[in-house]
Amino acid sequence: MWKAQGVYSASTAAASWYSRATDYYEDNCPPTVDGVLGGFAAISDLDLEGSRAFLNDVVVQRGYSSVIWSAGAACECGAGIGRVSKGLLLPLGVQRCDLVESSPRLLAAAPDYIGDDGGVERCRFYCQGLQEWMPRKSSYSIVWIQWVFCYLTDEDAIAFLRRCGESLLDSGGVICLKENTCDDQDFIVDVEDASLSRSARYLHWLAREAGLRIVHAQIQDNFPDQIFPVYQLALEVATP
Repeated sequence: MWKAQGVYSASTAAASWYSRATDYYEDNCPPTVDGVLGGFAAISDLDLEGSRAFLNDVVVQRGYSSVIWSAGAACECGAGIGRVSKGLLLPLGVQRCDLVESSPRLLAAAPDYIGDDGGVERCRFYCQGLQEWMPRKSSYSIVWIQWVFCYLTDEDAIAFLRRCGESLLDSGGVICLKENTCDDQDFIVDVEDASLSRSARYLHWLAREAGLRIVHAQIQDNFPDQIFPVYQLALEVATP
């Protein structure tokens, strides 16, 4: 599959794979909520409500302390203009929120979007692709990855998840992966924006290959029928 999409092998990505996605977003994504959600701004509040409920379930099921999030920092991967940072991560009370985004144009809009009232003084901004992002070890209580994992090749996805696992606090933390899925087949390629919607089983395999284990999983409720089912995974580092 990867060779057919201009990637040299299943384990080595051609630069063209990522440049295709970059070009698509530069041409088609204004720095607004509607832009980063592909014209589906109406689902933003519903999405954030579902994410909050998912995190509450994780806290209850794992027996986490209510202060787990404030023990460390948060990271929003593929942050765009900071929609999830503003609406979900900063209100958790994290010490700091790192926004990682490959588009300088979108990232430049994030401080104004988050605003002083939203907690922008606790934010740091990194303009970098996730395939290159090297987070500091033992830093985060939560790493949030939403609607961006689909742009990584398998090898880069596994390496990225492994680095995310190493970035969690030694005292505990969680990686949350929220992505479109296609369980009627293993994957669907969108050649226009160079993305790969994977099945839940495919996502599970990538997580295991990265040395992570699934602690909670569920489908986001009440999204429009015209979009893919959105799967939420909470991941921790697997212990031997």
